[in-house]
Amino acid sequence: MTAPLTIKLLYFAALRDLVGRAEETRMLPAEVRDVAGLRAWMDAHHEALAGRLNSVRFAIDETFADDTDALTEGAVVALIPPVAGG
Repeated sequence: MTAPLTIKLLYFAALRDLVGRAEETRMLPAEVRDVAGLRAWMDAHHEALAGRLNSVRFAIDETFADDTDALTEGAVVALIPPVAGG
């Protein structure tokens, strides 16, 4: 049996405003092991972010991550929304 993971989530820009905090620590269920799983889990369990994560970039320990990248115990995961510039 796989143990749950505890990770730190960092929220930037509009996501920080939606969530009402810049960071939080979460214990993830054992079945959440990669970025795709985290995205789906957050969509289902974080009401403020539901339906808003499709265009969000994820970074694990300061490196941009793909949906297939694995999560590890104690990882710092940044959620970075798209930004417009001009």
